[in-house]
Amino acid sequence: MEVGSRSHRKLVTELPAHNARSTPAIGTRQPPPQPLTYALASDTGSLFGGSGWPSLTRASAEVWAAGTLGANTSLAAAVEGALQPQEREQLAALCGRCLHQTITKSVEVRGIGHSVFVATGDIPDEWLRDGSVQLAVYLPRLAEHPVLRQLIEGAIRTQAYFILSDPWANSFRKDWAKPEALPKFDRQIGRGGWVATRNFEVDSGAYFLNLLWNYASTPGALWGAAAFLNDSLLHDAAALMVDTWTLEQRHEERSPYRYAELPREGRGAASNYTGMLWSGFRPSDDPNTYGYNIPVNMYAAGSLERLAALNELVWRDAALGAAARRLAADIRAGIDKFGVVPVPGDPGGARMYAYEVDGLGGVLASFDDPNIPSLLAMPLLGYPHYDPQLYAATRRRILSPANSHYFQGSQLRGCGSPHTPTNYVWSLAHCVQGLTSPDPVERADMFRQLLQMQGDNGLMHESNDVNDPRRLTRPLFQWANTMLVVYYEQTFGRSCSQAAEALRLKGVSEREARETLTPRNGGPDLPAYYDRLEQSIPHV
Repeated sequence: MEVGSRSHRKLVTELPAHNARSTPAIGTRQPPPQPLTYALASDTGSLFGGSGWPSLTRASAEVWAAGTLGANTSLAAAVEGALQPQEREQLAALCGRCLHQTITKSVEVRGIGHSVFVATGDIPDEWLRDGSVQLAVYLPRLAEHPVLRQLIEGAIRTQAYFILSDPWANSFRKDWAKPEALPKFDRQIGRGGWVATRNFEVDSGAYFLNLLWNYASTPGALWGAAAFLNDSLLHDAAALMVDTWTLEQRHEERSPYRYAELPREGRGAASNYTGMLWSGFRPSDDPNTYGYNIPVNMYAAGSLERLAALNELVWRDAALGAAARRLAADIRAGIDKFGVVPVPGDPGGARMYAYEVDGLGGVLASFDDPNIPSLLAMPLLGYPHYDPQLYAATRRRILSPANSHYFQGSQLRGCGSPHTPTNYVWSLAHCVQGLTSPDPVERADMFRQLLQMQGDNGLMHESNDVNDPRRLTRPLFQWANTMLVVYYEQTFGRSCSQAAEALRLKGVSEREARETLTPRNGGPDLPAYYDRLEQSIPHV
């Protein structure tokens, strides 16, 4: 068991089977918001959530914060044509089940939204990465459920505080823990206070910066978004992250970060300056082989470019803007110089992107991890500088047996991870493979496999056995549930909100049927009499 990471999620659970685009560059305008389908916001003249409110940035959010915006109608029709009617029905139901998992099962709201904790699922801690995506999927729904704005703002505020408490940590606990009350091993790996795991992962900070961008890029439901963003807490967290990353450009000489499970007295494998950001651990929480993870650095560079643009709109901190732009340029130069490598064994001299390098000649190629950022997810990372031809060559390599963790069995095939057992593939990678494919047949194939990966609770999980999808890890993995919603809505251009609401009302009806009480009007006992979704959001 790998202590200090999410290694306890490797536990394999036997469950019976359940019945079963690229992000535009900064400055491009979003298409107009899709009409909302019910509730207050369905009225075109409503004062809340009207389409007349542009976003603060007037630019595109990340794909997981876009809802149905940007969906390709011709592609949607082709994917639907490649699926059977019952498969389309099952997918709509699956999306409905996945949509409101986080806000009904995995958040804790303190007070009336000033502080919001977002757990990753069956592990009760918050990963900055997971939580940012889990929340982003609700940004396009603020007009449907206005209270969600307060929840998202509270969660952003909480993440900022966590970053200020330790910018090297990747996950945090909901309750503060006195360090001396913990066992020495926990203290030795940096646990204590708010910190749950102190695996330094560059993508964690990038997700926070992009969450700020996604909030600022939400049209139609954020009156005065700059007022919230112009909080010293948020500015200071962003500035501290830039400072921390600047240190980690020269990890060997300048970084104070040490981790007790890394070699060389906690410094990790040797590395040389490349301009990129050193990271101790991957988005999987597994240790890096080499210090510079290419897709993670792409994601960080994109987040820094967005931060510089956001800074011009909100804080107008000249030093912060200059530091973010310089760091983004350094990273880009490092990727171009060190991150492009020969395709192993290719006699024609083809080239591809490496997964990790060290600046000393060490290269990890022919590998990708299904956690995001990944090489497969490159078009989704907000990094407009990648080479599409190099990406195509890299994608072909990743989705083949040349990838040391590409697994194929009698039921499933796809990308696995050293973090989970051999021959287990991840739904996150299936969603990313679909989102980055223009081929309707490939997208339909991913959907069919995802239907097989539901387990007995009708949700997504961390990974599934390629020969027996009933065998899986992590029965409740909210990041995976969120990505299923993203993949569905971006493919079909249809919101899952109505399917989720229908399922919720069905659950209310089933709950109330267990008790008999005739309404005072003498009519049937209707679910409309009972609690709205908002009353199901856990407060403490």
